[in-house]
Amino acid sequence: MFKSIKIQPCKNNVGAIIDTDIQSADPECINEIKIALDEFGVVFFRKQNLDSSAYVSFAKQFGTPADYPMLEGLNKFPEITVVEKKPEEQIMFGEGWHTDSTYTPEPPQYTMLYSIKTPPKGKGNTLFASQYESYQKLPGELKEKIQSLKAVFSADGPISKTRNNRVAEKGTGIDPKSMSAIHSIVKTNANNKKKSLYLSPGHVTEIVGMDKEESKKLLKYLFEHQSKPEFVYGFEWEPNCLAIWSNHVMLHNPVNDFTGIHRVMHRITIQ
Repeated sequence: MFKSIKIQPCKNNVGAIIDTDIQSADPECINEIKIALDEFGVVFFRKQNLDSSAYVSFAKQFGTPADYPMLEGLNKFPEITVVEKKPEEQIMFGEGWHTDSTYTPEPPQYTMLYSIKTPPKGKGNTLFASQYESYQKLPGELKEKIQSLKAVFSADGPISKTRNNRVAEKGTGIDPKSMSAIHSIVKTNANNKKKSLYLSPGHVTEIVGMDKEESKKLLKYLFEHQSKPEFVYGFEWEPNCLAIWSNHVMLHNPVNDFTGIHRVMHRITIQ
């Protein structure tokens, strides 16, 4: 299946590490990376050397960069959102299980995250939970129940508080209460027909058309199920690493287990 890239599946078959220099990736290599994304949901690259221009050029081979509604992008490279935790801060941007920008009408398909500054290896990991696996392990009757259900995804969900520091610095002025969308909670990958559970605990507020208490009970069960240890892999960052994941397939959660250190990541989302 893979001729241009060396690929090593990660623990629990959640994600894979790819050994290649992405700056020299030809169209065949890019195509195989896309195949790996379909198969594993998230892929990782170590020991890259990307400046902002090269990073944006690479990202555009996967689609059109999406705007992040809440924050202004990097100077001269508006496609790049700076995700950081400053040494004096306690809250980590985006901490808590979620998938990106689900409150938009068409959420980005992919997210790319490139590490600039990181705490010592083993701290500040990002956890990834495969929603291929979480869907497959649901009881059959529950799969049938949720197949046609939709949920409300809000920018004012519980994860919104983690971006307050960055919004204060370079927010766009958009009121998160004004941003919400409705999406089906089961997705099917058009390329390999695999189904995944599409719920973002950081954003989802209710199941559409369901009694409030029943909705709350179902969401509690599904949220807890989504991030069971057997569906999770934790990626250990160091500078110059790149992760790419499908927002249709993966939940992610940056671990806030360090203080007094500046963590800086550059994020691009792809429509």
